[in-house]
Amino acid sequence: MIPPLDSAVLAANPKFALLHKTLVTKVLTTDGGTRNHPKKSERHAVATELKSLRLKFTRAKILQKALEELPLTSPAPASTKTSSSRHSTPAAEIPLPAELAELIILLTLSIRSPSPLQLPNLSANLQAIAALVSTHLTAHALPLTRLMNPHTNPSFLHRQIPSLAISIIALRDQITDLRLRLAANRTTLTDLAVKLLSLYTAQTAAVIRILEQTTHGSLSRHSRAHAEMLSLSCSTTATEAQQKWKIAESLVYGPEAVRALQVYREHLRDGKVRMESRRGGAERELQRYGVGREGGKERVMKEIARVWEEMEGEVEEVRVDIGRLKGR
Repeated sequence: MIPPLDSAVLAANPKFALLHKTLVTKVLTTDGGTRNHPKKSERHAVATELKSLRLKFTRAKILQKALEELPLTSPAPASTKTSSSRHSTPAAEIPLPAELAELIILLTLSIRSPSPLQLPNLSANLQAIAALVSTHLTAHALPLTRLMNPHTNPSFLHRQIPSLAISIIALRDQITDLRLRLAANRTTLTDLAVKLLSLYTAQTAAVIRILEQTTHGSLSRHSRAHAEMLSLSCSTTATEAQQKWKIAESLVYGPEAVRALQVYREHLRDGKVRMESRRGGAERELQRYGVGREGGKERVMKEIARVWEEMEGEVEEVRVDIGRLKGR
């Protein structure tokens, strides 16, 4: 990602600003890559071939993993007595036929083996194996689909499985776009903060000038109007900065961050309770050393307090003398 620049730097260097604009819009992409590379067509062909090979390899790995984790049982047919019994009792599982289970094991070993194995009756049982693999993959894809579509009826979640990859890609692109917008908003917020500080400085100078005019002469309408204009500009900029801050805060502190802060608040509350308990223990420990009851050590503490009070009185007298000398 191309790092953002301060607008003041671009404004102070027009040629650099033109170069930066050309680089961002015509030469470089958002991730810092080159737009018009001499071997762009060759790179595109290589990238396309690499993408197809990755897709083929991923499909093979998914198929291999599914066959390795495939249960050698199948759900028993549901009973049709009553609808309540179907919902209350889970479906039982029955083992697969021995021939089909042996074929699945051999097929898994054949995929992992460098040399293919002999698979008898593979064509006859191919549809049954495909149905079992499809059911297994669907069962693993449903939780992810439920996360991507939390408001969809669970009975219709299987319809969202074909669009799961598209939804994940769109969500990833949305996250990238939000990161870019967050960086831009941070830069804008920084610019507004700089403008706000400059306005505060100008307002302070105007206030000092007005005070000087009030002390040494009549107050000028022009100076008052200028100060009011600066005050209004400062208020406007502060409002804009607050709005930008809220936007940036909404981008940074999402629901997960808010929940984390709530958990941290509970942790601090527990820490406060523990500190109160430790404080009570410390007070009881001090009582063991004579503090809080009649004894020699308590008299020593009282003597220290008396000396401290006398020192504070002497410091106050010195402050009064200094103030009187300054008044002269």
